[in-house]
This record gives sequence, C-alpha cells and structure tokens, in this order.
Amino acid sequence: MSYRRPIEAVEDYTNAFLATLWVILFMSFWVIAAALGYIWLAIVAYGINEVFKWIGRVRSS
Repeated sequence: MSYRRPIEAVEDYTNAFLATLWVILFMSFWVIAAALGYIWLAIVAYGINEVFKWIGRVRSS
C-alpha cells in the first residue's frame, strides 16, 4: 500500500545561500590578500635589507 502525499511548496533558501556564499567569498579573498601581502612584505623587506647592505659596502670601501 503506497501513500502519496500531495506536493507542497518548500521554503526558499536562495537569499540565505547567497548571503552565506558572499561571506565565505569575502573571507577567502581576505585571507588570500593577507597571505600575498605577507609574502610581498617579506620580499620587499629582504630587498631593502640587501640594498642597505650594498650601500654600506660601497661607503666603507
């Protein structure tokens, strides 16, 4: 014996999904930018350090 219920409307979670997706994307882009910024900062700091060492060598010779 099979009982079929009538098809009912379901709740629309589209706005909740889109809001959550926006938050996840924002957070992931923020993390990517922070990680790349940290790498960029390390590269620039190393370059400035090498330039100052080179200037020190040139001035002392």
